[in-house]
Amino acid sequence: MRSPGSPFARWRWAFVQVHLWLGLVSGLYLSLVCVTGAALVFRIELQRTWYPRLFTPSAPGVLVDPATVMDHVQRAYPAARLAGVDVPTTERPTYLAYATSGSDFLTVLIDPATARVLGELPDRSFVRTIQDLHFDLLAGQTGRIVNGIGAGCLLTMCVTGLVLWWPVRGQWRRAFSIDVRRSWRRLVWDLHRAIGVWTLAALIMWAITGLYFIFPSPFRAVIRSISPLSSTRPPTSGPAPVASGPAASASATPAARPTWRALIERARQERPGQHVARVVVPSSAQAAFQVLFSEESPTPVGRGTLTSVYLDQFTGDVLPTTSTRRTPGDAMVSWLGALHVGHFGGLATKVAWVAFGLAPPLLFFTGFVLWWTRITRPRDVGGEAQRVI
Repeated sequence: MRSPGSPFARWRWAFVQVHLWLGLVSGLYLSLVCVTGAALVFRIELQRTWYPRLFTPSAPGVLVDPATVMDHVQRAYPAARLAGVDVPTTERPTYLAYATSGSDFLTVLIDPATARVLGELPDRSFVRTIQDLHFDLLAGQTGRIVNGIGAGCLLTMCVTGLVLWWPVRGQWRRAFSIDVRRSWRRLVWDLHRAIGVWTLAALIMWAITGLYFIFPSPFRAVIRSISPLSSTRPPTSGPAPVASGPAASASATPAARPTWRALIERARQERPGQHVARVVVPSSAQAAFQVLFSEESPTPVGRGTLTSVYLDQFTGDVLPTTSTRRTPGDAMVSWLGALHVGHFGGLATKVAWVAFGLAPPLLFFTGFVLWWTRITRPRDVGGEAQRVI
């Protein structure tokens, strides 16, 4: 296509080329990422459908305490190291525990009524494949970097598409509408424009949040330039105390540690009226025992903030934490994840996120049809489409 003469027309022609060729080159890839992301909005529901026995409590409304669950998991996996346990949520009715055994990472589901271990989520499954496709294209860190580049491509197409869509001579109503009375080629053109502008905000949001997940450090630097971010380090446990008295041997036998149950009960004293949402077992001799609390039970997904109590793993003493005021920057960072996955607003948000996630495949299809028609039958293309494509 020959570049017109005026400066405005030349800039528009350049935007057309960027939008067109980025779409043709990355369209199928972005469609794959967005479709898998749309599916993952209902990840827990998919897992519950695939593995109903792992997500079905033996009795409704009954909840054993987290310490009992942790004891049952440890007995079921004596050679594994328990990493933590999550209590049931509004979307997952069973306990969820994490354990490591050598290089294996185990995801264990537990009956909330009896603390019986129901089984493990398999390391390889349909849902896990979808997740790996979306996160890193089944290619590890390399695939994740490619996803970061893809997010940049999506953001660029959103910006160039908005410039090309911007109505001239105040024809705003026409810019948002689809005229079904026109030829099928013009209908495809209207669909491409309308779908693009109707879903533009969601696509820009996904591109920006996707860039944050891939490149968090520069992103946080940008946010920090707007508003400070709280940087609090979790407290650490002190050195293991040594048993004393006549029974102590010359080899300085370490004193007995408090049990998980005792630690959790001590944490509860710090958060009266709240509910245990998660327990994190120390991963090293320096780490603290962490208990996170929620004001609601079951723990709401995507709503509210969990509060933490840290305890010395050797003595059970509550460890002081640096209390900092939550900044607007902190709120921005916390919302990035919720916005990307749609974990707020309940079912309506999830359905909307799935619908928006299907927009890129439709945009790629309609854009490809317009380009292919322009290449094969240039004389039959409508006037406005011919000027843009």
